[in-house]
Amino acid sequence: MKPYVIKSQRLAGYLMMRGFVLKGMGENDRYPGRNVFFFKNSPELVQAIESYRQANETK
Repeated sequence: MKPYVIKSQRLAGYLMMRGFVLKGMGENDRYPGRNVFFFKNSPELVQAIESYRQANETK
C-alpha cells in the first residue's frame, strides 16, 4: 500500500500527537526547502485528517 503523503508540518504534528507513526520524511520537490511527511495509509488516518480539516474550517 502506498504511503499517505502530507505536505503540512502542522497536520503531520497533529497526526503524531494522535498516535500515528511517521514513516518517513523527504524534501518537497515542488517547494524546495519544505518537507513532505509519509504516514501509513489507513481509514483511521483519513478520518483523523478529515477531523483536522473540519476543526480548522471554522477558524
